[in-house]
Amino acid sequence: MVEELKVITMAEFDYHLMLHIKKLREGRFSQEELSKKMGLNKSFVGNVESLLQPQKYGTRHISLLAKAFGYNSIDKLLNFSTPKYDKVHITIRVTSKMNSVGLPSRGKVVEVKKVEPVE
Repeated sequence: MVEELKVITMAEFDYHLMLHIKKLREGRFSQEELSKKMGLNKSFVGNVESLLQPQKYGTRHISLLAKAFGYNSIDKLLNFSTPKYDKVHITIRVTSKMNSVGLPSRGKVVEVKKVEPVE
């Protein structure tokens, strides 16, 4: 098993928005379904939800997400606590999945180990 620790720096708002949208999405839509409902490439939401990818939701996506979830107002979409910090360091452990013969495959398991403010 191949493990690696990585530190990602991003806006705390972006991190919380991603987690909040993921929570809303799960049980209702697959990543691909939500991407299509937003009128975007089928891999968009999966890329946003992956801490290994640079794509994140931007202001353009707020109204697309609200419409996809059937909200008349974006306040329901943004119903989470105001972040305390501008930016955070997110420490993740990335573990390679193994294939049937015990060799690392392309699949990765990502686990958040720590989130701390950027000083």
